[in-house]
Amino acid sequence: MLRRLLLVLTVICTACGSSIACDDARGCVAEARQAEDEGRYDAAYASYTTAMTFAEDVPGLYNARGSAAFMAGKMAESISDFSRAVEVEPGSAPYHWQRGISYYYAERYQDCIDQFDLHRTVNPNDVENTAWHFLCVATLSGIDKARGEFLAVSGDARTPMREVVLLFRGDGTVEQVEAAAAADGSDSAYFYSHLYLGLYYETTGDKALAARHIRAAVDDYPAAHYMWHVARIHKQLKGY
Repeated sequence: MLRRLLLVLTVICTACGSSIACDDARGCVAEARQAEDEGRYDAAYASYTTAMTFAEDVPGLYNARGSAAFMAGKMAESISDFSRAVEVEPGSAPYHWQRGISYYYAERYQDCIDQFDLHRTVNPNDVENTAWHFLCVATLSGIDKARGEFLAVSGDARTPMREVVLLFRGDGTVEQVEAAAAADGSDSAYFYSHLYLGLYYETTGDKALAARHIRAAVDDYPAAHYMWHVARIHKQLKGY
């Protein structure tokens, strides 16, 4: 989904080559991406900002800077950029699950719920959409209400997402999530089990177990994808 949202940005950065001088949109985007690769997210945000002086109102740039803002822990700036991208390209609104996650960390839980309700219309088989909808409802109104409003989902084949759904819905156990990850044995399965168990324990109020699982997701299974950054930001914001 992120690739789709950054399509225009990819066109801008075509043939960036080895030069990363920030003296045009291509150069600034390349500089920003290098900064992201090196974990310098504030610098990436600044480079995307400079790129916007060369390419005004490009949705891909707003999405890219919004992601950099999120990775830097700047939720208000992240939401502002994602929302501007939607203003420029209204049809992209249902696809903006990243904005939903930023809403969660900004404690804008009703906006978070609305975004994941909307995302479901274009991605009904995404377990993570259902999980984040649950987290937002549970944080705002309690677990019982979240389970009462649980979004039906099927078709996500990733391990252990089926077991995560059952746990969140109240029909499964932590042990089933852990067993599914262990049976699969991949770093991906272990990462997602720790991330969503951490988020589950966060919601149920067990901070010690939440911290243990979030730390494991971040420290033991590093990856380049967006959800690893979500785990990293969670660890940072919660002081785990």
